[in-house]
Amino acid sequence: MGKQKKELTREQLLKKVNRTRRMISIFAPSMKKGGKGCFGKEIFVETDEGAIRVLGYNLDIAEKLPLFVNMHGSGFVMGSAEMDDPMMKYFAEKMKVKILSIDYSLAPEYPFPKALNECYAVVKYAKERPDEFNIDPDKIAVGGHSAGGNLTAAICLLEDARKQLGIKCAILDYPPMDIYKEGSAKPCPKGAFPKMLVRMSYTFDPCYCFEKEGRNNPLISPVYADPDALKSFPPALVITASRDSLCAEGEQFKDMLVATGADVEFKRFDAVHGFNLKRGALAEESWDMMIGFILKYIGE
Repeated sequence: MGKQKKELTREQLLKKVNRTRRMISIFAPSMKKGGKGCFGKEIFVETDEGAIRVLGYNLDIAEKLPLFVNMHGSGFVMGSAEMDDPMMKYFAEKMKVKILSIDYSLAPEYPFPKALNECYAVVKYAKERPDEFNIDPDKIAVGGHSAGGNLTAAICLLEDARKQLGIKCAILDYPPMDIYKEGSAKPCPKGAFPKMLVRMSYTFDPCYCFEKEGRNNPLISPVYADPDALKSFPPALVITASRDSLCAEGEQFKDMLVATGADVEFKRFDAVHGFNLKRGALAEESWDMMIGFILKYIGE
Protein backbone atom coordinates (compact mmCIF):
# COMPACT_ATOMS: atom_id res chain seq x y z
CA MET A 1 0.00 0.00 0.00
CA GLY A 2 1.40 3.38 -0.99
CA LYS A 3 1.46 6.58 0.97
CA GLN A 4 -1.62 8.75 1.10
CA LYS A 5 -0.99 11.69 -1.19
CA LYS A 6 -1.75 15.27 -0.43
CA GLU A 7 -4.73 16.42 -2.46
CA LEU A 8 -4.21 19.14 -5.02
CA THR A 9 -5.87 22.53 -5.22
CA ARG A 10 -8.54 23.12 -7.84
CA GLU A 11 -6.08 25.11 -9.92
CA GLN A 12 -3.48 22.32 -9.76
CA LEU A 13 -6.11 19.76 -10.70
CA LEU A 14 -7.17 21.73 -13.75
CA LYS A 15 -3.56 22.09 -14.90
CA LYS A 16 -2.95 18.34 -14.56
CA VAL A 17 -6.17 17.45 -16.35
CA ASN A 18 -5.46 19.83 -19.23
CA ARG A 19 -1.96 18.39 -19.58
CA THR A 20 -3.43 14.88 -19.72
CA ARG A 21 -6.08 15.97 -22.22
CA ARG A 22 -3.41 17.39 -24.52
CA MET A 23 -1.50 14.11 -24.41
CA ILE A 24 -4.69 12.14 -25.08
CA SER A 25 -5.52 14.32 -28.07
CA ILE A 26 -2.17 13.32 -29.59
CA PHE A 27 -1.97 9.64 -28.71
CA ALA A 28 -5.67 8.69 -28.59
CA PRO A 29 -7.52 10.92 -31.08
CA SER A 30 -10.54 8.58 -31.04
CA MET A 31 -11.38 9.98 -27.61
CA LYS A 32 -11.83 13.45 -29.06
CA LYS A 33 -15.19 15.00 -29.85
CA GLY A 34 -16.04 15.33 -33.53
CA GLY A 35 -13.53 12.76 -34.76
CA LYS A 36 -13.56 11.66 -38.39
CA GLY A 37 -15.41 8.52 -39.40
CA CYS A 38 -17.90 8.55 -36.54
CA PHE A 39 -20.92 6.36 -37.28
CA GLY A 40 -23.28 8.04 -34.81
CA LYS A 41 -25.39 11.05 -35.78
CA GLU A 42 -24.76 14.20 -33.73
CA ILE A 43 -27.88 15.76 -32.23
CA PHE A 44 -28.58 18.13 -29.34
CA VAL A 45 -31.30 17.38 -26.81
CA GLU A 46 -32.89 20.44 -25.19
CA THR A 47 -33.41 19.48 -21.55
CA ASP A 48 -33.88 21.24 -18.22
CA GLU A 49 -30.08 20.94 -17.89
CA GLY A 50 -29.55 22.77 -21.17
CA ALA A 51 -28.69 21.49 -24.64
CA ILE A 52 -26.92 18.13 -24.29
CA ARG A 53 -24.96 16.64 -27.16
CA VAL A 54 -25.60 12.99 -27.97
CA LEU A 55 -24.71 10.58 -30.74
CA GLY A 56 -27.74 8.77 -32.12
CA TYR A 57 -27.89 5.35 -33.76
CA ASN A 58 -30.73 3.70 -35.72
CA LEU A 59 -32.72 6.91 -35.39
CA ASP A 60 -33.55 6.83 -39.10
CA ILE A 61 -35.53 3.61 -38.67
CA ALA A 62 -39.20 4.55 -39.06
CA GLU A 63 -40.38 1.74 -36.81
CA LYS A 64 -41.07 2.43 -33.14
CA LEU A 65 -38.29 0.67 -31.22
CA PRO A 66 -36.91 0.27 -27.67
CA LEU A 67 -34.21 2.69 -26.52
CA PHE A 68 -30.76 2.10 -25.06
CA VAL A 69 -28.99 5.09 -23.48
CA ASN A 70 -25.19 4.82 -23.24
CA MET A 71 -22.59 6.71 -21.18
CA HIS A 72 -18.87 6.73 -21.99
CA GLY A 73 -15.99 6.48 -19.54
CA SER A 74 -12.62 8.16 -18.86
CA GLY A 75 -12.76 9.16 -15.22
CA PHE A 76 -15.44 11.89 -15.53
CA VAL A 77 -12.77 14.27 -16.86
CA MET A 78 -11.91 13.12 -20.39
CA GLY A 79 -13.32 11.44 -23.44
CA SER A 80 -16.49 11.89 -25.42
CA ALA A 81 -19.34 9.87 -26.88
CA GLU A 82 -17.03 9.14 -29.84
CA MET A 83 -15.05 6.78 -27.59
CA ASP A 84 -17.87 4.27 -27.66
CA ASP A 85 -18.70 4.69 -31.35
CA PRO A 86 -17.23 1.31 -32.43
CA MET A 87 -19.24 -0.43 -29.70
CA MET A 88 -22.45 1.49 -30.45
CA LYS A 89 -22.09 0.85 -34.19
CA TYR A 90 -21.84 -2.87 -33.40
CA PHE A 91 -24.90 -2.63 -31.15
CA ALA A 92 -26.88 -0.78 -33.82
CA GLU A 93 -26.03 -3.41 -36.44
CA LYS A 94 -26.85 -6.35 -34.18
CA MET A 95 -30.17 -5.30 -32.63
CA LYS A 96 -33.27 -3.33 -33.56
CA VAL A 97 -32.93 -0.78 -30.79
CA LYS A 98 -32.45 2.97 -31.01
CA ILE A 99 -29.45 4.34 -29.15
CA LEU A 100 -28.53 7.67 -27.60
CA SER A 101 -24.90 7.94 -26.46
CA ILE A 102 -24.47 10.93 -24.15
CA ASP A 103 -21.63 13.42 -24.40
CA TYR A 104 -22.01 14.72 -20.85
CA SER A 105 -20.13 17.70 -19.36
CA LEU A 106 -16.72 16.91 -17.88
CA ALA A 107 -15.07 17.73 -14.57
CA PRO A 108 -13.36 19.69 -13.14
CA GLU A 109 -15.04 22.45 -15.12
CA TYR A 110 -18.38 20.78 -14.35
CA PRO A 111 -18.09 18.71 -11.15
CA PHE A 112 -20.73 16.46 -9.58
CA PRO A 113 -23.70 16.47 -10.03
CA LYS A 114 -23.61 18.08 -13.51
CA ALA A 115 -22.86 14.93 -15.55
CA LEU A 116 -25.32 12.85 -13.54
CA ASN A 117 -28.07 15.44 -13.91
CA GLU A 118 -27.46 15.65 -17.66
CA CYS A 119 -27.58 11.89 -18.13
CA TYR A 120 -30.76 11.59 -16.10
CA ALA A 121 -32.25 14.49 -18.07
CA VAL A 122 -31.58 12.82 -21.44
CA VAL A 123 -33.33 9.62 -20.34
CA LYS A 124 -36.23 11.65 -18.94
CA TYR A 125 -36.49 13.71 -22.12
CA ALA A 126 -36.72 10.59 -24.27
CA LYS A 127 -39.23 8.99 -21.90
CA GLU A 128 -41.52 12.03 -21.98
CA ARG A 129 -41.22 12.70 -25.74
CA PRO A 130 -41.20 9.25 -27.34
CA ASP A 131 -42.56 10.52 -30.66
CA GLU A 132 -39.46 12.67 -31.22
CA PHE A 133 -37.26 9.58 -31.54
CA ASN A 134 -40.11 7.16 -32.29
CA ILE A 135 -39.27 4.95 -29.33
CA ASP A 136 -41.30 2.78 -26.99
CA PRO A 137 -41.21 4.73 -23.69
CA ASP A 138 -41.87 1.55 -21.73
CA LYS A 139 -38.75 -0.15 -23.08
CA ILE A 140 -35.74 1.88 -21.97
CA ALA A 141 -32.38 0.46 -20.90
CA VAL A 142 -29.30 2.33 -19.67
CA GLY A 143 -25.63 1.43 -19.48
CA GLY A 144 -22.11 2.70 -19.33
CA HIS A 145 -18.44 1.86 -19.22
CA SER A 146 -16.00 2.83 -16.47
CA ALA A 147 -17.18 6.28 -15.26
CA GLY A 148 -20.27 5.72 -17.41
CA GLY A 149 -21.04 2.61 -15.34
CA ASN A 150 -20.87 4.75 -12.21
CA LEU A 151 -23.29 7.25 -13.79
CA THR A 152 -25.58 4.39 -14.76
CA ALA A 153 -25.77 3.16 -11.17
CA ALA A 154 -26.33 6.71 -9.93
CA ILE A 155 -29.22 7.20 -12.39
CA CYS A 156 -30.84 4.04 -11.04
CA LEU A 157 -30.36 5.24 -7.45
CA LEU A 158 -31.93 8.61 -8.31
CA GLU A 159 -34.78 6.76 -9.96
CA ASP A 160 -35.46 4.93 -6.70
CA ALA A 161 -36.57 8.26 -5.24
CA ARG A 162 -38.04 9.94 -8.33
CA LYS A 163 -39.75 7.03 -10.12
CA GLN A 164 -39.92 8.86 -13.46
CA LEU A 165 -38.03 6.70 -15.94
CA GLY A 166 -39.17 3.09 -15.60
CA ILE A 167 -35.75 1.73 -16.55
CA LYS A 168 -35.98 -1.93 -17.56
CA CYS A 169 -32.32 -2.91 -17.17
CA ALA A 170 -28.85 -1.48 -16.60
CA ILE A 171 -25.31 -2.36 -17.72
CA LEU A 172 -22.38 -1.61 -15.39
CA ASP A 173 -19.19 -2.25 -17.34
CA TYR A 174 -16.03 -2.23 -15.13
CA PRO A 175 -17.42 0.69 -13.10
CA PRO A 176 -15.62 2.73 -10.41
CA MET A 177 -18.00 2.37 -7.48
CA ASP A 178 -15.92 3.70 -4.58
CA ILE A 179 -14.61 7.19 -5.30
CA TYR A 180 -14.22 7.74 -1.55
CA LYS A 181 -11.52 5.11 -1.03
CA GLU A 182 -7.96 6.31 -1.59
CA GLY A 183 -6.29 5.00 -4.71
CA SER A 184 -3.43 3.67 -2.58
CA ALA A 185 -5.92 1.47 -0.71
CA LYS A 186 -7.23 -0.18 -3.87
CA PRO A 187 -5.83 -3.46 -5.16
CA CYS A 188 -3.43 -3.42 -8.07
CA PRO A 189 -3.56 -6.92 -9.59
CA LYS A 190 -0.56 -8.31 -11.43
CA GLY A 191 -0.66 -7.16 -15.03
CA ALA A 192 -3.18 -4.42 -14.26
CA PHE A 193 -3.57 -1.62 -16.75
CA PRO A 194 -0.59 -0.13 -15.21
CA LYS A 195 -0.75 1.41 -11.84
CA MET A 196 -1.83 4.43 -13.90
CA LEU A 197 -5.45 3.96 -12.81
CA VAL A 198 -4.44 4.26 -9.18
CA ARG A 199 -2.29 7.29 -9.95
CA MET A 200 -5.04 8.89 -12.00
CA SER A 201 -7.54 8.49 -9.16
CA TYR A 202 -5.64 11.14 -7.19
CA THR A 203 -6.48 13.59 -9.94
CA PHE A 204 -9.80 12.37 -11.29
CA ASP A 205 -11.64 11.74 -8.02
CA PRO A 206 -11.26 15.26 -6.58
CA CYS A 207 -12.08 16.70 -10.00
CA TYR A 208 -15.47 15.02 -9.84
CA CYS A 209 -16.03 15.94 -6.18
CA PHE A 210 -13.46 18.24 -4.62
CA GLU A 211 -14.41 17.71 -0.97
CA LYS A 212 -13.14 14.32 0.22
CA GLU A 213 -15.96 13.78 2.71
CA GLY A 214 -18.53 14.34 -0.03
CA ARG A 215 -17.26 11.38 -2.02
CA ASN A 216 -19.06 8.81 0.12
CA ASN A 217 -22.35 10.12 -1.28
CA PRO A 218 -23.99 7.02 -2.86
CA LEU A 219 -24.61 9.01 -6.04
CA ILE A 220 -20.81 9.38 -6.30
CA SER A 221 -19.75 6.10 -4.67
CA PRO A 222 -22.65 3.63 -5.07
CA VAL A 223 -21.09 1.06 -2.71
CA TYR A 224 -22.27 3.34 0.13
CA ALA A 225 -25.91 3.09 -0.94
CA ASP A 226 -28.48 2.05 1.65
CA PRO A 227 -29.67 -1.52 0.93
CA ASP A 228 -33.25 -0.27 0.85
CA ALA A 229 -32.37 2.04 -2.04
CA LEU A 230 -31.15 -0.97 -4.03
CA LYS A 231 -34.38 -2.94 -3.73
CA SER A 232 -35.87 -1.18 -6.74
CA PHE A 233 -32.67 -1.38 -8.81
CA PRO A 234 -33.48 -2.72 -12.29
CA PRO A 235 -32.04 -6.00 -13.56
CA ALA A 236 -28.31 -5.44 -13.96
CA LEU A 237 -25.44 -6.85 -15.95
CA VAL A 238 -22.15 -6.28 -14.13
CA ILE A 239 -18.89 -6.79 -16.02
CA THR A 240 -15.49 -6.55 -14.37
CA ALA A 241 -11.91 -7.10 -15.53
CA SER A 242 -9.58 -9.28 -13.44
CA ARG A 243 -6.51 -7.08 -14.06
CA ASP A 244 -8.22 -3.87 -13.00
CA SER A 245 -7.91 -1.98 -9.72
CA LEU A 246 -11.68 -1.33 -9.95
CA CYS A 247 -12.57 -5.02 -10.14
CA ALA A 248 -13.17 -5.51 -6.41
CA GLU A 249 -15.47 -2.52 -5.94
CA GLY A 250 -17.50 -3.42 -9.01
CA GLU A 251 -18.00 -6.91 -7.62
CA GLN A 252 -18.77 -5.52 -4.17
CA PHE A 253 -21.65 -3.56 -5.67
CA LYS A 254 -22.76 -6.64 -7.58
CA ASP A 255 -22.87 -8.58 -4.32
CA MET A 256 -24.92 -5.79 -2.72
CA LEU A 257 -27.47 -6.07 -5.53
CA VAL A 258 -27.60 -9.85 -5.23
CA ALA A 259 -28.22 -9.52 -1.48
CA THR A 260 -31.37 -7.49 -2.18
CA GLY A 261 -32.73 -10.19 -4.48
CA ALA A 262 -32.17 -8.14 -7.64
CA ASP A 263 -31.82 -9.87 -10.99
CA VAL A 264 -28.09 -9.77 -11.67
CA GLU A 265 -25.97 -11.24 -14.43
CA PHE A 266 -22.21 -11.11 -13.98
CA LYS A 267 -18.95 -11.95 -15.70
CA ARG A 268 -15.34 -11.21 -14.81
CA PHE A 269 -13.19 -11.10 -17.94
CA ASP A 270 -9.50 -11.96 -17.81
CA ALA A 271 -8.59 -8.53 -19.08
CA VAL A 272 -7.48 -5.02 -18.22
CA HIS A 273 -9.61 -1.94 -17.66
CA GLY A 274 -11.12 -0.66 -20.91
CA PHE A 275 -10.49 -3.96 -22.71
CA ASN A 276 -13.58 -3.65 -24.91
CA LEU A 277 -13.21 -0.13 -26.26
CA LYS A 278 -11.56 -1.44 -29.42
CA ARG A 279 -12.94 -4.23 -31.57
CA GLY A 280 -11.43 -7.64 -30.98
CA ALA A 281 -12.43 -11.15 -29.95
CA LEU A 282 -12.72 -10.41 -26.24
CA ALA A 283 -14.41 -7.08 -26.87
CA GLU A 284 -16.99 -8.67 -29.13
CA GLU A 285 -17.66 -11.37 -26.56
CA SER A 286 -18.52 -8.68 -24.02
CA TRP A 287 -20.53 -6.69 -26.59
CA ASP A 288 -22.58 -9.77 -27.49
CA MET A 289 -23.19 -10.39 -23.80
CA MET A 290 -24.49 -6.83 -23.40
CA ILE A 291 -26.66 -7.12 -26.50
CA GLY A 292 -28.20 -10.37 -25.27
CA PHE A 293 -28.91 -8.77 -21.92
CA ILE A 294 -30.53 -5.68 -23.45
CA LEU A 295 -32.72 -7.75 -25.75
CA LYS A 296 -33.76 -9.98 -22.87
CA TYR A 297 -35.43 -7.03 -21.16
CA ILE A 298 -36.43 -4.60 -23.93
CA GLY A 299 -36.28 -6.68 -27.10
CA GLU A 300 -39.38 -7.31 -29.13
